[in-house]
Amino acid sequence: MKKRIFIAVLSSALLTGGCGTEKTNQTPAGDSTEQRDKQVIKTIDGREIIAELKQTVEESPKRDSAAEEQLLSTEYKEGYLGDPSKELEEDIAVQAIEGPAAIEAIQEVYGGDEGFNNEGVLFFENQASEGNRSGIWIGLKNPDVRLKKVLDILQEKVDAGEILAEPIYFYHSPHTQQDLRVQQDKVAKAVSQLQEGRGSYSVSINTITGIIEIGHDFLNAEEIQQLEKQFSKSKLQFNQEGSLVAEPGQSALTMPNEKETQTPMEDGGFVLAASDEGFLVAGGTEGAVSYSFAEADQLTVGMRVKVEATGGIAESYPGQGNAKFVEVLPDYHPAGAVLSESQVVQKAIQKNTSDFIVIVKVSYNPKNNVWSLTLNDESVVEIEDQ
Repeated sequence: MKKRIFIAVLSSALLTGGCGTEKTNQTPAGDSTEQRDKQVIKTIDGREIIAELKQTVEESPKRDSAAEEQLLSTEYKEGYLGDPSKELEEDIAVQAIEGPAAIEAIQEVYGGDEGFNNEGVLFFENQASEGNRSGIWIGLKNPDVRLKKVLDILQEKVDAGEILAEPIYFYHSPHTQQDLRVQQDKVAKAVSQLQEGRGSYSVSINTITGIIEIGHDFLNAEEIQQLEKQFSKSKLQFNQEGSLVAEPGQSALTMPNEKETQTPMEDGGFVLAASDEGFLVAGGTEGAVSYSFAEADQLTVGMRVKVEATGGIAESYPGQGNAKFVEVLPDYHPAGAVLSESQVVQKAIQKNTSDFIVIVKVSYNPKNNVWSLTLNDESVVEIEDQ
């Protein structure tokens, strides 16, 4: 997979590679595009070009020198931006030279980032991330005299050999960044109203396509249809993240068919504390996290569990999050042993003097009837099987 290159732009746009072919498209008289007070020069990658700079000089020594400087950077030479290639060189040059020049002109003419966000969108496309060409795209919903001011500023730089004309594209955009923000907020509010305390969601919008992407783990088919109907004029894309949360009345806790097993377990982590509202799990294959969980009162200390979370985990220690599903695993009870794994873990917790312990591995030695618990600091706690 090709790596992406990113640079700060005027908005929080999602940068993606474009697709399509370039073709000339003369607008016939009376076409609706003329009625929108814009002249379409040609179509590139499916976008209607409404203005363009002219490459008035054959050589651009200042630009060439600036492009060569980019290749001396550690990021490029060490491959942090991707494998060195002609395409990557062009991407880097556009982002370091034409990009800043265009953004500066836009900010000057339109009154900063917010001023332009009310008029259009701006984004980069890169060959190294599967774009057809290296370029900065400036989309305007209703172009006016300010466009000519931007062109005049940039054309002077082209004439002086400081930038190239071709990597800067001006096209008609059906939306502005502010349009996208407003629609995104409306969709997010509608999704929030359907959430009702269930699961989690995220809403983002693709600046280039206008597609609203909804990540979720609780929307059912009926609710998705409801949203599609409510926002019929928008393109919605639903991405289910993990399992759907349990429906009202359904349990989110799975108990094992057999309570005990004679086979050592490796999956899951250990419940170190539990209350009516949540539990703390750590060790094994689980990170140390304190989870909120409605059915936590059915968990007991020492259980080995697998947890599927919903939403993000707070970067504290232990972490904090919400459990979507909890699977209780069978309790390891070796043949001939008096204690089971959960009972051994309980004893180890009782012996512990710190806030909590993180048990990496549990093993039983039948020869001397001793359990060994390896902790995350590589120390070992031994518990006699009695």
